Amino acid sequence: MRRASEILGDGRFRIAFAATVAILVLMLVPAQPAYADIADDVNAWLSGLLRDACNWMFTNQVAVLSSIGYEGIIGADFAGMLTTTGDVSMYDIARGVWNTAILPIGCGVLGLVFTVKLIQISQRMDGSASLPGVKEVVFLLVFFAVFLFLIQNSFELMEAIYAVVGLAIDRTMALFGTGGSMDLAAVNVVTTDDDVPSLIALLLVSVLSWVIVLGAYVVALVVCWARAIQLYIMAAFSPIPLSLMALDDTRQIGIGYLKNFTAVCLAGLIILILLIAFPLILGGLTGASTATGTPIDGIATGLTYALQYLAMCVLLILSLVKSGAWARDIVSGF
Repeated sequence: MRRASEILGDGRFRIAFAATVAILVLMLVPAQPAYADIADDVNAWLSGLLRDACNWMFTNQVAVLSSIGYEGIIGADFAGMLTTTGDVSMYDIARGVWNTAILPIGCGVLGLVFTVKLIQISQRMDGSASLPGVKEVVFLLVFFAVFLFLIQNSFELMEAIYAVVGLAIDRTMALFGTGGSMDLAAVNVVTTDDDVPSLIALLLVSVLSWVIVLGAYVVALVVCWARAIQLYIMAAFSPIPLSLMALDDTRQIGIGYLKNFTAVCLAGLIILILLIAFPLILGGLTGASTATGTPIDGIATGLTYALQYLAMCVLLILSLVKSGAWARDIVSGF
């Protein structure tokens, strides 16, 4: 007991004991709040990372789509729709085939048509109606000269039709520009809650929309390239259907060809309208809210907005694919 009393009475022991108690208090008392703060920090960091990834994806998707349009194939002149690194372009190939292979065939078909019509006139002639017969022959010669001029300049005629539609494309671009950028304010608002499950769901939707937007980008390029190649091929073969217009029985073939060529040209204007309007339509989307007054409202709004965005991307792909059919429907009404 005396030994214990001496130890307790020692000032150094009391100082050491007091320091030990203080250290224990500092270590044990704030332990639980410290772990809670770490968990909140991790949750906030992960939510911020997911939120930034979602918004980055939505922003850059529109940037990818805006890279297609007037400055590419749609706004190019007829000779420059498809560029090449060599000395020979697709335009040169189409014009060469037209000049050396198709134009002689068209002139031969026109000569055959002229012969058929001359036979028809001779069958109507009789001995008492020689003057009307000569008159019909003169008209036939004028008719032949006009169609021969059209056939020999058929490639330039197709270029002129393309230039008329190109003028409409230029005026559309001058009126609306490249279209507005997507307003992401709604997405930023609905993703402010640090709810990791909802942000993961939104991230999955944004990744899926990325795939669809890349698909829309590829489809837009393919449609534009296919349109350019189709225009070149149709221009190269233009002498044959134009020569068939000279005969009454085959006139609808030439008229149908001119309608189809005009429709392919108009498809470029339709594609341009779609690409201009798409970001504007996306900017007007609004998410649906459950109106429960709980954090589930933000989750529902964000997901419905993302799903609407996804649906619009799918609609853009379908519209680009159907642009040619829409152009044919427009021309068929003329």
